[in-house]
Amino acid sequence: MYFDSHIHSEGLGFSELKTMSSAGIKKAITLAFYPVKPLYPQTFVDMFRKLMEFETKRCKEAGIDVYPAVGIHPRCIPPKYEFVVNYMDENDWFAFGEIGLETASREEVEVLKSQLRVAKQNDVPCIIHTPRSNKREITMKTLEILKELSFPGELTVIDHVNFDSLEVVLKADYWIGLTVQPGKLKPEDAARIVDTHGTERFMLNSDAGFSDSDYTAVAKAARLIEGRLGSEADKVVYRNAKKFLRI
Repeated sequence: MYFDSHIHSEGLGFSELKTMSSAGIKKAITLAFYPVKPLYPQTFVDMFRKLMEFETKRCKEAGIDVYPAVGIHPRCIPPKYEFVVNYMDENDWFAFGEIGLETASREEVEVLKSQLRVAKQNDVPCIIHTPRSNKREITMKTLEILKELSFPGELTVIDHVNFDSLEVVLKADYWIGLTVQPGKLKPEDAARIVDTHGTERFMLNSDAGFSDSDYTAVAKAARLIEGRLGSEADKVVYRNAKKFLRI
C-alpha cells in the first residue's frame, strides 16, 4: 500500500480517485486550497467542512482513506484572515496545510506565523508549501520563521523539496516532502534522492488536484524505490506519512 502525502482531492474526479486506489494508493492527505482569492473569510469554514465531511466519504467510496488538512494557502489569503485562524484554533484537525510562503510578502509571513503559533499550541502537524519560483530563497526564509518560533521538527514537513532546496532542508530537523509531478520531480529523481540520503525523513506526494497532473505518480516512484531498497522502502512510501500524522 502507498500513502500520497499531499493531494487536493476536490480537484480529482471519482474515476481518477479509483485509478489511484487501483495503483496501490490507499491513503492520502487532502489539503485545503481555494483556486481563487476568497472575498470572505467565512468561505473557509465551508471549505473545511467539505474536506472533513464530504471528501472523506467520497474518497472512501473510491478506495482511499483521506485525512484532511486545513489552513490558509499563501495564494488565497482572505480579508480578515484572523477569523479563519481563530476557527482553526477552536476545532480539532488532523493537520494544517497547506500553509507557507509564495513570495514572502509581509502579509504571507504574518499569516504563516499566526497559523504556526496555533499549531504549536495545539500540537497539530503542519504541511509547509514552498513555491516553484525562488524556491531556495523562500525555503530559507521559511526555515528562519520555524526556528524563530521554535516550531517542533516532528510537526513539520517542508513540501515540494527539489534539488535546489534539498541541501538547506537536509540541514534542518524536519520531514521532507518529495513531490513527484511534471515540472517538479520525476519518479527517478525521487528514487535517487532516497537512495542517496536514506529513508528516515522523506515522504512522497503527487500534489494532484486542480491542474494537469499524474495522479498515480506516487505509485510509480514507490515501485522504483522498492526496486532499489526492498522492504526498507516502506518507510518512504507509507510508514513515514502515518508517523507524521500520528495515525
